[in-house]
Amino acid sequence: MLWSSYLSGLILGLGICSLHCSLVLAPLVAHLHSTWRGGVRTALLFSLGKTIALTVYGGLAVLMGFLVYDIFHHRWITFAAGMVVALLGIWFLLYSGRCGCLMRGGSPLVLGLVDGAVPCAATSGFLLFLATRGGSPLLGMAGGFLFGLGTATGPALLICGLAPSLWRRLAGNSRARLILRVAGSSILFLWAILLLAGAGL
Repeated sequence: MLWSSYLSGLILGLGICSLHCSLVLAPLVAHLHSTWRGGVRTALLFSLGKTIALTVYGGLAVLMGFLVYDIFHHRWITFAAGMVVALLGIWFLLYSGRCGCLMRGGSPLVLGLVDGAVPCAATSGFLLFLATRGGSPLLGMAGGFLFGLGTATGPALLICGLAPSLWRRLAGNSRARLILRVAGSSILFLWAILLLAGAGL
């Protein structure tokens, strides 16, 4: 089960997960960092947050069986995640550099936790698969961890490494900086709207 967990995450990480993560992370990385190392570090922090959430869900999936589906699709979890993403979108739009040290390390990790806390259809399917397999909660946590590790092993790291180089080329153009800031916050706002609409409150 453990190898299949990693391979499942890897396949998703090479496909739709990479597209989703890149859309969310690339504007943030380009705005916060000036080197490829900073971009890769941001992608790793995002992946760490997502993997932590999936590790917890993996253990719960084995421990509680199909009841875990109701947990990670609970409306209050979805609502809270939507509010967090909306606040990050506001910060990104209005960022002035005064809280850069905190957000450089904090926002990618928070985004990763939110992304993992409200799993997509493919991730939900994997967690339900863990629920049917049974075993110990530790085995479920290992499966969730390896699945998250697999999704992190995709092109998103490369894209985030290249984003700072693009930002340096645009740094002298105030209009380009504004466009990038609006584009990044728009992606976060759209994600927040989808989450809040899904909460149905």
